[in-house]
Amino acid sequence: MSHSIAKQAALALALLTLTLVMATSVHAQATLTIGLALGVDPNGEPTYTASVTNTSTFDAPNLTVTLVCQIANLNPNQSHDFVIAVHPTDTSPQDVTAVAHEDGGGTASAFITSTITGVGLTEMQVTTTSTNPGKVGEPLVYTVTVINIQDDDARDVFALLALPKHYTFVSATKGCTHGPLVACKLGQMSPGTGKTVTITVLPTVSGWTQATAGVRLSTPDRDATNNSAATEIWVNP
Repeated sequence: MSHSIAKQAALALALLTLTLVMATSVHAQATLTIGLALGVDPNGEPTYTASVTNTSTFDAPNLTVTLVCQIANLNPNQSHDFVIAVHPTDTSPQDVTAVAHEDGGGTASAFITSTITGVGLTEMQVTTTSTNPGKVGEPLVYTVTVINIQDDDARDVFALLALPKHYTFVSATKGCTHGPLVACKLGQMSPGTGKTVTITVLPTVSGWTQATAGVRLSTPDRDATNNSAATEIWVNP
């Protein structure tokens, strides 16, 4: 075999070896384990903690835990906790499955059934009234009332009022911000309590006009059909 042929053969062997090494690296599969534990958050809501561990010598890139958790990489022999808080809407047993997978092909899953012993339901009701009839250039007052009619605290509550066109904002209850949508911070509302805000405007055009009131909050509300109310009035010239 000539020196040139031998050199080419050696180069080909080196390239083949490099290709095999790269292929092995690309398809390296991390070994994952996952555990799932039930707990509670500071508000008493159930939480599920999925503890994922990479027990192999390979990285676990783009690790995703179904449904909403993702991290860029899980190093060898490293663990990471994913905590999800939920608000159940009934007392039937809750089945929860956590699945972890990463770009190299490693997967793991865990399953847990938890029994919910009590469920609080936030249920908000909105009503609104206004000066009727109104008059162009004279103050017109909208009143928005929000009531918590269920058995759970409502958190981060805001009363909302979408103003009609051709209205000029004048004033509102303390804690309100204004624009086309007036948002009034009510904070936490206990069961059975209600809060009322007033918004004063000046109509600039006569005719029929309608404003819609609503509510925004961070706790779940199972029935949204009573979360808004509209009032229609006549504005005189």
